[in-house]
Amino acid sequence: MKFEVALPLCAALLGFVLSVAFASIYVIAAENRAETESDILAERLVRTISPDVASGDYEQVRQTVERFAGDRVLVVDAEGNAIAGSDTPQLRKKGEVYPVTEAGVTVAELISLRLSPGGLPLPLPAMLAAVLFVTGMFFALANCFAKVGAIQARSIADTVDRVSNGLSSRSSRKLLFEEFRHLHASTVRALHKLRAENTKLSNAAYTDERTGLGNSLSLTRQLTETIADSAFEDPSSFILIDADAIQQISESADSALGSETYVTMSRRIAEFVASRERAHAVPAGSWKVFALQSDEFAILVDRIGARPEVMRLVRDLIDTLNQPYQLSGKKFRVPASVGIVMIPEDGQSPADIRKRAQSALFQARRSDSTDFQFYSPKFDRQDAARKRLEAEVRAAVENKRFIPVFQPKIDLRTGRIIGAEALARWKLESGRIVSPNVFIPVAEATGLIGEIGIQIARQSCRAAARWHRLGHTGISVAINVSPIQFESDDLGTMLIHAMTEAGLPPRLMQLEITESVAVTDPERLKDVVGPLKSMGVKLAIDDFGTGHSNLAMLGRLPFDVFKIDRQFISGLYSDKQAPAIVEMILGMAETLGMETVAEGVETEAQEAFLRRRGCDQYQGYYYSAPVPLDRFIHMLNEDRAKFAATAS
Repeated sequence: MKFEVALPLCAALLGFVLSVAFASIYVIAAENRAETESDILAERLVRTISPDVASGDYEQVRQTVERFAGDRVLVVDAEGNAIAGSDTPQLRKKGEVYPVTEAGVTVAELISLRLSPGGLPLPLPAMLAAVLFVTGMFFALANCFAKVGAIQARSIADTVDRVSNGLSSRSSRKLLFEEFRHLHASTVRALHKLRAENTKLSNAAYTDERTGLGNSLSLTRQLTETIADSAFEDPSSFILIDADAIQQISESADSALGSETYVTMSRRIAEFVASRERAHAVPAGSWKVFALQSDEFAILVDRIGARPEVMRLVRDLIDTLNQPYQLSGKKFRVPASVGIVMIPEDGQSPADIRKRAQSALFQARRSDSTDFQFYSPKFDRQDAARKRLEAEVRAAVENKRFIPVFQPKIDLRTGRIIGAEALARWKLESGRIVSPNVFIPVAEATGLIGEIGIQIARQSCRAAARWHRLGHTGISVAINVSPIQFESDDLGTMLIHAMTEAGLPPRLMQLEITESVAVTDPERLKDVVGPLKSMGVKLAIDDFGTGHSNLAMLGRLPFDVFKIDRQFISGLYSDKQAPAIVEMILGMAETLGMETVAEGVETEAQEAFLRRRGCDQYQGYYYSAPVPLDRFIHMLNEDRAKFAATAS
C-alpha cells in the first residue's frame, strides 16, 4: 500500500478509535454519576421514613414513599412484608437494599431501583455525528500531510537514484521543509562517499594486497565465467602451483624473507605468463594469475588446447620457478609442484575444479618422478580411501586400539636377551594386527602420532614392570619418541608419570630419539631429557648415520646408546661403503663410551660381522620378529632356563 493512502487511513482509524473511546468514557462517567446520585436520594429517603417506621405510622410511610419515588421503591418490615411502595418482582430481584434503622436497630429495609435518571448525556445521533466528524478531520489533515510528504520523498528518491546512477544530483522539485532539505543534502553526501568506498572495497576484495594479483574471490568469479564459455573442443586449464619452501622459509628463517620470496615468485609467474601470451598470440591479460595463500598460486589459461600443449607450458613454468633466487644476500631455490585441471572436462563448478586441482597437486607432491599431475577421477577414490583411513585411525586412538609389541635386543657377547624395543601395532576389533606402514603416515599427517606414542609408552611401562616383577630384573624397554612428541612440553612429565604409575624402575627405560630431531634442537633435547637422565633413564640416538651430526656435537649431547640404522646392516655384503660406515660408527661409540645396537639383523653373516667388530647388541628377524607381551615373557623364561642349564 502506498504511503499517500496508508497514512490517511491510519489517521482516520486513529481518530475513530480516539473519538469512540472518548464517548465511551463520557457515557461511563455519566452512568457512575447517576448511580451516585441515586444512592444519595435513597439514603435521604431512609432517614425520612425511619421515625415513622419505628413508631408504626405506616400510612405516613406510604405517603412519603409515593411522594418521593412512586413505583421505584419498596419498604418491607423485618419479616419481609411490604409496608409501602410498589411490591413487584423486578424491585425485589434487581433493587438495591438500604437498611432502615432506629437507635441502631434495623426495623425495615428499603429496596430501590435507580432514583436518578440515567441514559445517554447526548442523543445517539449527536454522538455518532461527533465521532464521524473527528474521524473525517483526522483523515483530511493526514491526507494533506501525506501528499506533501510523498512529493518531497519522491524528490529525494529521484535525487538518490540519479546520484546512484552517476548522474547530476540536482533535485527537480523544491523541498518545502527544512528537515527534508537537510535529509537531501546528507543523503547525497553519504551516497558519494559510499560509492567511493564501494569502489575501493570492491578492488580490495578481489586483489591480493601483497602482489597485486587476483585473490581467491577473484579466482572463483573468473572460474565461473570461464566455465560458462568453455567447450570440450577448445578447453581451458586451471593450473595450481604450490611452493612449500616459502612457508618453511617463513617459519624457520625469516618471515620477511618468506614474504619477499612470495612476491618475487608471483612476479616471476606473471612475467612467464605474459611471455607465453605473446608466444601464443593471445591478447595481454587473457591468462589470469592469482595469489591464493602463503605458498600457493594459480593460473587460469583460456583456450590453450589439448593436454600436450598444457604439459609443455607447465614444464616450462616449473623450469622457470626452479631457477635460483638471490634475495637478502642469500641464494636459494624454491621447488614447486603443480596440479592441473582441464575445463570443462574435469569440472563444471569452481568448487569442483579447485578441489580436484588440490587432489592433483597432492599426488604431484607424493610423486618422486614428476613435479606435476593432471587430475584423474582415481584421485578422488584415493582421497576418499585416505579420509576413511584417517577416520578409522582417529577412532582407534579414541578407543585405545594401539598396543605395543616387543622385539628382543640380544647381547652379542652372551647371546642373551637384555632388553626389547616397544613397537606400535594397531589391533582391530577382529583381532587382526595392522602394520605400522599403514597407519604411521596417516597418524603423522593428522597429528595423532603423539597420542599413539603416549598410549604405547604407558602400556610399555606396565609391560616392563610386569616382567620385572616376574624376576627378569635386568631387562630394559626402549620407547620411541616421535618428532611431534618431542615438541610437547609435557613429554618428560608424561614419561615420569607412566613409569611411576606402572612401578617401573627408571634404569630399565630407554628413550629412542632420531638423529635428525637430536641435531635440530640440541638445547631443547637437554631440557626435555635432563630430568629423565637424572633419574637413570637412558637415551638412544636412533637411525644413526642417516642425519648430519658430527663427533663434536655428539660429545655434547646426553646420549648413552648408538642405534646403527638398518640400511647399513642390510648393505654389509652388497654396498662397499656400508662396512666402513658401520666400523666408523662403532669406533665413534667406543671413543665416546657409548653402547651400540645394530637394527635389522636378518642373517647369520651380519650377526657374525657385528660380533667380530665389537658391536654390543643387535635386534632383528635373525633372532625374532616383534612379538606380543605374553610371547616375549615366554621367551625370557626360555632364555633364563637355557642360561641356567648352560651354567650348570
